[in-house]
Amino acid sequence: MKLTSRSSLQSEDRPWLKEKVYDPKRRRTVRLMRSSVESLIKEQKRVSLAALSARSKGLDPDGRGISESTILKNQEARSYYEQHRSWKAGSGNRKRICEPNAVTVPARIEADRDGAHVRYRYLKLNKAVLADRLLAVEQAHAVLQERWFQVNEQMLSWRLRAERLELQLRRGEE
Repeated sequence: MKLTSRSSLQSEDRPWLKEKVYDPKRRRTVRLMRSSVESLIKEQKRVSLAALSARSKGLDPDGRGISESTILKNQEARSYYEQHRSWKAGSGNRKRICEPNAVTVPARIEADRDGAHVRYRYLKLNKAVLADRLLAVEQAHAVLQERWFQVNEQMLSWRLRAERLELQLRRGEE
């Protein structure tokens, strides 16, 4: 015997539920949606999910209105909203503000700079830009480290020369 709970039954198993409960709710959502959109357009106000939800509460005889998620879940209401909304999707080829054209490492980084502000700037960058910047900083660090070794080697060489000359001068005085 196959055991199934009543809550796991689909609406296909109960066509009366779709007919008597779900369909009237969908129709109510679409009706309130259309009247809310028309009302907002008539008053020359922005058509947005929040505005529709608020307006539908005023137009609904029960005062319940429709929620933003209900508009998005109901296919007919969603398509009607997308046709009349004030906001229009862009073409997607806007330049990102935070992406520098070339990765540059500042010539001088202040030791007492505002770490929180720098962190905020870094958080606005995408992963690829951060990786490029990290590579540039590592390369600059490697160059500086090599220079440091060279300067220290020269300094040691000059120090040894100075010590030899000092030793020769002392022997010459004696």
